[in-house]
Amino acid sequence: MIEQMAILSATLGLSPPWQVTGATFAKESNRLDLNIEYAEASSVNCPICGKACSGVPAETTAETWYHEDFFRYTTYLHAKVPVIACCCGCRFPVERPWSRVGSKFSRVS
Repeated sequence: MIEQMAILSATLGLSPPWQVTGATFAKESNRLDLNIEYAEASSVNCPICGKACSGVPAETTAETWYHEDFFRYTTYLHAKVPVIACCCGCRFPVERPWSRVGSKFSRVS
């Protein structure tokens, strides 16, 4: 099972601190659900001031992303996305690798 999670993580382009922590497949509906988690990082750069911020989240938000044809399955990616608070007052979610241009995942919630 650990090997399968590593393969799914690699296919999604995830690297630490992101990782796939669970996968559920429903054969009758041809649906794959993936759970993604973020392990605390040592620091994250603020997109506003550029300073390094603690990787400890001030809060997390639950997000769901959809892909129509990931491994030929309708796929829902469920992630707890950390929101970081910078000393400049900015609050920002950490970068989500699956949201990059061309990934074909769309946010649904």
